[in-house]
Amino acid sequence: MLDRTIAPVAGKISNINFTKARTTSLSNGIPLHIINAGQHDIVRLEIIFKSGKWYEPTNGIAYFTSKMLLEGTSHMTSRELAENFEFNGAHVNINSGIDYNILVVYVINSKLSEIIGIIKDCLLNSTFSEEELAVLKDIKRQKIRINYEKNSFVAGREVRKLLYGKAHPYGRALETDEIDQSLSREQLIKYYRQDLLNGLEIIISGKISDSLIESLQILNDLPVIAPQDKLWDIEAGGNSEKVISKKDSLQSSIRLSRRIIPKTHPDFTGLIVLNEVFGGFFGSRLMKNIRDDKGYTYGIHSSIVSHLRDSFWMVGTDVKKEFTADAIDQIYFEAERLRNEPVGIEELKIVRNYMMGNFLSSLETSFSLADKFKNIYFFGQDYSFYDKYIDTINTITALEIQELANTYLDKTEFKRVIVG
Repeated sequence: MLDRTIAPVAGKISNINFTKARTTSLSNGIPLHIINAGQHDIVRLEIIFKSGKWYEPTNGIAYFTSKMLLEGTSHMTSRELAENFEFNGAHVNINSGIDYNILVVYVINSKLSEIIGIIKDCLLNSTFSEEELAVLKDIKRQKIRINYEKNSFVAGREVRKLLYGKAHPYGRALETDEIDQSLSREQLIKYYRQDLLNGLEIIISGKISDSLIESLQILNDLPVIAPQDKLWDIEAGGNSEKVISKKDSLQSSIRLSRRIIPKTHPDFTGLIVLNEVFGGFFGSRLMKNIRDDKGYTYGIHSSIVSHLRDSFWMVGTDVKKEFTADAIDQIYFEAERLRNEPVGIEELKIVRNYMMGNFLSSLETSFSLADKFKNIYFFGQDYSFYDKYIDTINTITALEIQELANTYLDKTEFKRVIVG
């Protein structure tokens, strides 16, 4: 009989098999990536354009142009579009990002063929109604004003400016006055016709049949245009710190950040492990010191953010004003401790178990499997990245982590922003 008072023996996981994307194309050559997994009759369709902030000639034009796709076509008003999506049980959204714009559709399998025709209409026949654009601008203005009241938002925005400069796509932020001055309907239509749909790729994930794939062929007359890549200069040098004082704030938002290696670098998977030890999860060094021991904050976190053309390391927390200076000192203290002392055996074991468990839990749905695919494909990598990732978690030594800390955790390389 099974003795439930005794915990099962923990085993080492070295190989993980999961459903991988199969790549084909529409008849016009648009790449189509298929992740056929899941038991429920629902699919996620992602239509990805290489026309995000990186490609825009005017700040904000990629955001507004992509958002206007769902605000009316020559065949349907924005209200009729919304009613059609609701009637068919579809959730449709536009995610406008730095490197990409993505039109995302969640829908029951049996309704995809009906929804896809409407989506095609949005892509090819948007009318850019002045009235709808005015509403969208008002909403964006309000969001910006509200966000400016949040110390954490301002700190994140300002540290990216220190890293890249206020003109670089990874550093610049849309201001309210730019919305009216340089984002006219005519400019949006020009971007829509010349750039928005460039570099199209499609990802479909879920429970997928051959007939479902065949229904996507209706998109085979979408434009197949390679985007014209742009080069942006990063403002070298400049300030390493910015302090924005707010007399009425009870807390300070702290952001420490530095540019870091790309995903293709041999050190990258090891750096992920170092980040987890430093501040990547609830049991990290930063959490134990600044939250548990000092009680300065409810939470502190470090993360590595990878864009297509650059990556940065970010440490962020909110603390009471009177603890600001010591909180920063403690962050630097933990960085120096990782540089000077090897991680203990038990601590490294906990980090390994956490990372492997977290990775396994991220493979539970077809949509998360699609995210895993995007995480490598658009960075020019294949699934061997995850083989290396798992191997690094299992085999990296305390000495190797210390060597990485000495290379990448030099506090003098970090930019610093304090808001509060």
